[in-house]
Amino acid sequence: MLVVENLVKRYGDFLALKGIGFEIRRGEILGLIGENGAGKSTTIKILVGLLKPDSGRVEYDGMDFFENKSRLKKNIGYVPEVDSLYEDMNAFEYLIFFASLYGVEKRKAGKRAKRLISSLKIPNKKISEFSKGMKRKLSIARSLMHDPDYLIYDEPIGGLDPSTSLFIAEFMKDLKDKAILFSAHNLYYVEFVCDKIAIMKDGKILYYGDLEELKGMQRYVLHYKLDGVEKTFATNDVDALNEFLKEIIPKGRIIKIEVDTPRLEDIYFSLIR
Repeated sequence: MLVVENLVKRYGDFLALKGIGFEIRRGEILGLIGENGAGKSTTIKILVGLLKPDSGRVEYDGMDFFENKSRLKKNIGYVPEVDSLYEDMNAFEYLIFFASLYGVEKRKAGKRAKRLISSLKIPNKKISEFSKGMKRKLSIARSLMHDPDYLIYDEPIGGLDPSTSLFIAEFMKDLKDKAILFSAHNLYYVEFVCDKIAIMKDGKILYYGDLEELKGMQRYVLHYKLDGVEKTFATNDVDALNEFLKEIIPKGRIIKIEVDTPRLEDIYFSLIR
């Protein structure tokens, strides 16, 4: 399990993270969302060891990350927001090279590279000839070559065409044995892929929890007629709806009751505002 507790990070006088925390278990996917400057990339860079927090704690499998960084980094797969690849290699050579850096046995690395190239539909040609979507797929394949338990992805579907974005989202959803954190601006794919959600603003987490629980904030809209006039009553509280119905039923007529389950996009903007 990945545990983040009370992370604080300053850049000079600017407080980028203001004591954030969350957990991710294996088999869960957490979507980290928020406006530009909310603190998402800073959080991710801390989780992969590129930055050190001013205070707070990061644990992988019960071990302090910064006290055991060289050991624990071997169990993390990271995809940065911008792909930086060795473009004079082909896809297979590139994956084998990175597997060797993690000490993966050559035969095992070859089998794994072939499987990932096939699963992600990556052409085995010079990386310099790849489209942006192909490069992103290769970055994801690279992050899996050493078979890590934790995947930390910064905007893995950002700036890609819709079909490639959907392909990568579906691929991530199938990685059921991993603990995955990824940041994204496209809330459709966050809603499609994630089990949990963390909404950030100004270095704080406004909401953290199960996505289905968040979406369970249903809105009830009652349409009724009272004294010959059609009216509406809206609430998120089913008990409040029942109490209102008790008052209206003896006096007026119920026309209909609508139940609206909000989209993640609606909830996100209501919290951010």
